[in-house]
Amino acid sequence: MCGWDDHIIKYFLLGNPIVYWGSTFSLLCFGALVAWYAVRWQRGYKDLTQQDIDHIHYSGLYPVIGWFLHYLPFVAMARVTYVHHYYPALYFAILSAGFCVDWAVRRFGVRAVGQAVIFGMLYAGIIGLFVLFSDICFGIVGSHTQLKHLKWFDTWRMTD
Repeated sequence: MCGWDDHIIKYFLLGNPIVYWGSTFSLLCFGALVAWYAVRWQRGYKDLTQQDIDHIHYSGLYPVIGWFLHYLPFVAMARVTYVHHYYPALYFAILSAGFCVDWAVRRFGVRAVGQAVIFGMLYAGIIGLFVLFSDICFGIVGSHTQLKHLKWFDTWRMTD
């Protein structure tokens, strides 16, 4: 924020909650997925083909490694980090989310129509929240109190 005055444009760096929270959650899901298959492999189950293992490796593991390598320097920094410091890591988390959704849809045997519905609902939610929060991301013009309906949590200090 650059100030609360009604005569200046105010910015609040709040991204799309589905993208931010979903991509962060997907990192945990990927870890759980790898742990699940590792334990099953150790117990002698043959759940995955070599093609499945390659798919997990190239489409799932590399984005998680990319996220880790981009996020790690900011954990070690002894200074204030802002949201734009995390954007490169967010990109890899989004790739991980795409992998996790695709893996779940394929593994549960969802048919083409069901896949279209699932992906359509995700697209609609992401686009809808982008439109809803666009006034905050592109600049609040006028009084900040006009956006009180967007304050989902008390810790969000965008309209105080």
